[in-house]
Amino acid sequence: MSEFTEDRLRSFYLDNPMVMRPAVEILQEVKRLQANGHSSATVVFCATAIELFLKATLLQPIVYGLVLSVGLADVIVEHAVKQPGLDRYRKLLSRMFQALVNLELVKVRRDGTQAVLIDESKAVQDLRNDIIHKGRSCDSGAALHAIEVAVAVYEMVVVPMLWSLGLAVVDKGRIEPRQFT
Repeated sequence: MSEFTEDRLRSFYLDNPMVMRPAVEILQEVKRLQANGHSSATVVFCATAIELFLKATLLQPIVYGLVLSVGLADVIVEHAVKQPGLDRYRKLLSRMFQALVNLELVKVRRDGTQAVLIDESKAVQDLRNDIIHKGRSCDSGAALHAIEVAVAVYEMVVVPMLWSLGLAVVDKGRIEPRQFT
């Protein structure tokens, strides 16, 4: 990735330091839902957090960083990134993760699992869709798995990408220049 693109991407985060806040708030709600035994709602909110981490926190700024015209970036983001479905963004996200973090997204796995994290994210999204559109319910084990996947997306994808740009996540999801290397 060019230095210009990285600087532009970094400046997006510095201009919009709370871009990740909605995802963080959703994860806080997940804790309350799980504590109250609302497993299906927990999965729905975890899938939402995953999408917000990947789309709003990573992909939207990346598109803005790559497109020189702000007006054009708005249109591209609206038509490309705002569409539902993780599969549509997998290739772009994979390439950006490789360019920024120098790691293949298809090699990112949670400890003790064989599944690729992005595939686990898709499975959580599929379960969420079944809950919403087919009235399916799930147990606490599925909810716990969804929480673990959502947290792993944050820790294993979002944080390393921001770190590679010289940024860190501080209180309540605020993105700031990191203070140490």
